[in-house]
Amino acid sequence: MKLPYGYVLDGEKIVIHEERAGTVRSIFEYYLAGASLGRIVDMLFAKGILSPAGNPKWTRAAVDKLLANKKYIPIVGVSAYMDAQFEKDRRCNMDYDKAGHPRKSTRYQSPSIEME
Repeated sequence: MKLPYGYVLDGEKIVIHEERAGTVRSIFEYYLAGASLGRIVDMLFAKGILSPAGNPKWTRAAVDKLLANKKYIPIVGVSAYMDAQFEKDRRCNMDYDKAGHPRKSTRYQSPSIEME
């Protein structure tokens, strides 16, 4: 079993790793302050914070998954977690159809195809 970033196994008990929990809180704070995923990645790299996989640079996908993971509620609190979810939804530029499937809001058509 792989533990989420910010948690460690202490014997048979899963506990919060305070140093990494501080990083998780920072990620949520920066995001809620308006930082993009790319800017957060750059901030983590500048501070020398290794990714969950141990790489020197985080990916935007890793930060995005962290922000969406409910397992971080004990670290950041319900309010900050929910605020991040609303902010993610607000920033999303994807349109959804009635069935909830993502789709582009604009359809592009080749200029070589003539409309009748």
